[in-house]
Amino acid sequence: MDSRRFGVGDISSAGGTAVNDHESHRTGLDVDIRPLRKNGKHVACVYQDKDYDRSATERLINLFKALAPVPLLILFNDSKIAGVRPWPRHDDHFHVQLKLR
Repeated sequence: MDSRRFGVGDISSAGGTAVNDHESHRTGLDVDIRPLRKNGKHVACVYQDKDYDRSATERLINLFKALAPVPLLILFNDSKIAGVRPWPRHDDHFHVQLKLR
């Protein structure tokens, strides 16, 4: 069991208001999540960092896939994680877009 917490960045605004420079964060169904670090620190990292924990980040992404409403889109530039789609400026977080059923 992994007891580390994960960082949540920009959460979507259900009212359609723009969130920072995010076009997609306007429906209440988008969230940015920071990848996990091997040292457990709550600071930013990119997937190329030596402290990036790919295995734990992949488990977290798989939890979103298993437990979130489907289908969903996950944007993240670590191509070694199955089921994620690369997107500009997504080295330091993965973006989860939930879909209504």
